[in-house]
Amino acid sequence: MNTTTGGQLLVVPSVHEKKSLRVLDSGAADGFWLRDLPRQLPSHDLELYGVDIGSDLFPAPDDNAAHRVELRSHDVRTPFPPSWDWSSKFDVINQRLLIWGIQSTEWPRVISNLVSSLKPGGYIQLVEAEWIDPKNPADEKTRPQLRKQAALQEWSTATFGMDIHIAYKLEGLLQDAGLEDVRKFQFDHGYGALARSKDQRNVSAELWVECFRTLDEKIPDGGIPGVAANSTEFHEFLDDLEVEIKTYGYQPKLNYVYGRKPLTE
Repeated sequence: MNTTTGGQLLVVPSVHEKKSLRVLDSGAADGFWLRDLPRQLPSHDLELYGVDIGSDLFPAPDDNAAHRVELRSHDVRTPFPPSWDWSSKFDVINQRLLIWGIQSTEWPRVISNLVSSLKPGGYIQLVEAEWIDPKNPADEKTRPQLRKQAALQEWSTATFGMDIHIAYKLEGLLQDAGLEDVRKFQFDHGYGALARSKDQRNVSAELWVECFRTLDEKIPDGGIPGVAANSTEFHEFLDDLEVEIKTYGYQPKLNYVYGRKPLTE
């Protein structure tokens, strides 16, 4: 993603307005995003916090790190514990690529929980990808595997209650949560032939296709509509998809959407 955005991690205005920031990363995984943030903001005084539903990826504390990162286990679908004293605590809250972690009906609740920990005047930034462009579907004659990929993405999210189109709805969700100054920035995020870096063209296609392979365990009786009837057909489709992406590319858009919490409610 750094290559896609030119190294930008935050696009919110407050990164330029304030020199001291308390930042929360929701869905922090191993905390890499937080540890990378000082690169974009080298002259800032940063307090860095992260939450994730599990702690398996959390690294051991590093007392020699230039910036301390505090990671905690928490499910953002539930409010933060009162004992944490996180009400109106953060200047910036970031959350990215949780399309497969939050069900479509849970998004308003998650955003409400995050906003409760945002200082008045603070910003929340949500990052999700437009994996499918409904207005410009892949041509089933010239890009048949990408057309099937869209069907797979629709099926794999809808089956588990997720929303493959959530990236298009982020602005409305932030506005519904009462945030102001809601804005969107977009970046082209290419795979295969459309990868920005030449040395990433093959590997990006391979890694992208590989992330679908474990779905073979979820194929129902009757198969995945419009994609494959069984596991064998499914893996044949993925092999063909990899070739097609290496040949023609796949380029979803990354949506960086932010909003500001009002100074008075």
